[in-house]
Amino acid sequence: MKAGDDDDKDVWNATAGIMEIDSGPWVDRTPLHDAAYHGRLLCLKTLIFQGHSVNALTIDHVSPLHEACIGNHVSCARALIDAGANVNLSTIDGVTPLLNSVIVGSVGCAESLLESGARPQAAATCQPSPLHEACARGHIKCVEALITWGADVDMDLPASGTPLYTSCRTRHPLCAKRLLDAGADVQLGTAMDTPLHMAAERDCTELVQLLLEFGADANVRNVEFKRPVESAPPGSLTEGFLLVYEATPRILSHLCRQRIRECAGRQRLHLLPSLPLPKALRNFVCFR
Repeated sequence: MKAGDDDDKDVWNATAGIMEIDSGPWVDRTPLHDAAYHGRLLCLKTLIFQGHSVNALTIDHVSPLHEACIGNHVSCARALIDAGANVNLSTIDGVTPLLNSVIVGSVGCAESLLESGARPQAAATCQPSPLHEACARGHIKCVEALITWGADVDMDLPASGTPLYTSCRTRHPLCAKRLLDAGADVQLGTAMDTPLHMAAERDCTELVQLLLEFGADANVRNVEFKRPVESAPPGSLTEGFLLVYEATPRILSHLCRQRIRECAGRQRLHLLPSLPLPKALRNFVCFR
């Protein structure tokens, strides 16, 4: 065995039963946790073959699958899943392997988990939400995967509101667009604060324009009795844009598009591209 070949060394140590585990926070972790954390696939498979439990938990209920996902080690995650790892195990803080995947933007790990039965969203509003986390970090591929597998685009968390509101708070227009395409309610934010209020407050004109195109109400007032234009920084580009918007009559074609989407409903929005309409009109209805 060549010196410096960490993976081979770990396999040899695991076979000898003397793999070293770091002290401190690692003291209650198993060799399988260590292999998953470092992405050492050969060592991981050897340990699984030897009978190490893929669902072994630390005192904080961290599993090897949690470690593989937070490290974006897709092959290790798939090996653990194939060996029977519980894809819905939750730590004492409510963190699942799926949440770890979206935190680091690992769409490979996320899709492997979802395909194997991972719940696309938290079981309760008091637990961390994968979709909110993906939107907060701008991980659009993870957002798309979660939506595809049935995550609720309007899930309202007490601390952070809806995913759309989170996208506006963190200034991620692509995530907001994907949520709106999937039927997210453009008016749902947190309490009486709408996504448009937050986008205006963050002075993100791109988001403000996007929300208005999807039918956001520019005259609604929040808990402070402010309209979105009053939430924008004074003298900002967003304030000027909203002032012009308020003074401009709505275009009939945009109103018709909003009405068509409302009538279709969220469950049938995916059928709009297949309507027997001219391509230009289909693209208009689908915001393309």
